[in-house]
Amino acid sequence: MSLTPVYEKYGCTQRGEEVRAQSIVECRLSDWSENRILAVSPRVLLSGAEVLSGEIRYGGKLYFSIVATAPDGTLIGAERGAEFSHKANCASAAPAQTADVELVVEKTDVRYEGRSVILSAIVTASIRLNVPVQLQYLAGGEGIVCDFRPVRIQKESTCSGTAALEEEFDTDYVGDVLLHSEQVCLTRVSCSAGCLEVSGEVNLGIFAKREGENEPVSYERLIPFRAEIACDEASAGMSCSARVHISSIQISCSCDEEKNRCRILAQIELDIRGTVSRREEVLMAADAFAPGYSYELKKSDMETEEAVCAFTAAERVSGTAAVGGEVDFSCILQSAALCNAQIGATVSEGEIMAEGVLSALVFYKDAEGAERTVPVSLPFAFPVRCDRARAGDTARISALCCGVSVRQKKEGELEAEGALKLYVTLLSGEKYTYVSEFICKEEEPENDCAVSVYVPSAGDTLWETAKKLGKTPEQVQSANPGLSFPLSGGERILVYRKKENVV
Repeated sequence: MSLTPVYEKYGCTQRGEEVRAQSIVECRLSDWSENRILAVSPRVLLSGAEVLSGEIRYGGKLYFSIVATAPDGTLIGAERGAEFSHKANCASAAPAQTADVELVVEKTDVRYEGRSVILSAIVTASIRLNVPVQLQYLAGGEGIVCDFRPVRIQKESTCSGTAALEEEFDTDYVGDVLLHSEQVCLTRVSCSAGCLEVSGEVNLGIFAKREGENEPVSYERLIPFRAEIACDEASAGMSCSARVHISSIQISCSCDEEKNRCRILAQIELDIRGTVSRREEVLMAADAFAPGYSYELKKSDMETEEAVCAFTAAERVSGTAAVGGEVDFSCILQSAALCNAQIGATVSEGEIMAEGVLSALVFYKDAEGAERTVPVSLPFAFPVRCDRARAGDTARISALCCGVSVRQKKEGELEAEGALKLYVTLLSGEKYTYVSEFICKEEEPENDCAVSVYVPSAGDTLWETAKKLGKTPEQVQSANPGLSFPLSGGERILVYRKKENVV
């Protein structure tokens, strides 16, 4: 009898190689050499990405918001932008793949060159390839015994869209908006028929100076949003995730001199990119053998990761901050701006430990009355309760910080306090191994003993026992109805072979 393996194929998209790349983006401010830069706020936006053979090309725009003091001490602000393109080398990259690119500004620098000021930033790209594959797996065949098990395959689809926000609010009389910063945090992501529903908040920070004065003041506004992004593959209950970035923002002010009030209008456009995941179960052979034949198995591994749950949380943090300069009681603290939170997570049983740093830039006046700035950072760590968390899971946390205040209780030290709003996504991974190829070698000589005794090992399953005996699991079970699996190791299994009559 000849063995005939039967294979089937399944098409899906798998996560490919992850790559990090960095590029330096510069912007020139002409005739700014006499101004003293106090603060630079960068914002980066991805414009597109393309996968080619051996490399990923991506591009974007980097916007700089700047606050400085003029030679006469007046606070001034400006905004500039620069486009950039870069490539990341990756040996496994191919045109049929797509790239998921996340851009982050790691560091900014200011240098003076003649009459100009050069602003530079290091932009880090975290890239994950999405690879279309055809999984080939053993589906059976004449003379081949297979151990079929369900494999949960994750099929991902992406979608994108935009949402426009408009928010008006009143403040004290403002003469000029010098700087603005934005943070985005999700509060809910869900699927319905044909669309991805995304909700969250934008924390808008505005740094300005009062009308007729050179005193800075900062304002903060939490702006909720909700958007529906068309996604043909989406249906209710599917696992999903999203990322939201601000693609453009316009700030305008109108003043009411009679009421001595200012109305600020913020027009914001959001870029939303979502992923929906459908899990399908496919029966694949985790193991196989061929009674009476020697053979070789080739196995392949597959990993999947699925969002188990997502939820919001909040925490207030405070303490002595690390100060990137010298301050004393002669300094007059004015306001905190460019507040941000970097956060990571580790998962244990029933708990997610959030660890990170809250950072801000503090504006103050020194002993001579000159405007100065100093960066502060407050490390934090706190547990977030999650009943579904298990050791080995992973968690992603996005956060925004609001209500940040800084004060000097002890000379030379700054105390910082702020509220964190978190969106936590808990992910659980699974790993599968399946037979991708069955290679039959040669027929083995048959055991001609009338009776064989098999002594099993403790913990042997029905499949392991059948494989060692060279019988199908059904044959072992029917011939030994009294056996209970897994075996204890003390059993003795008799194998009888019928003698053929020789004429």
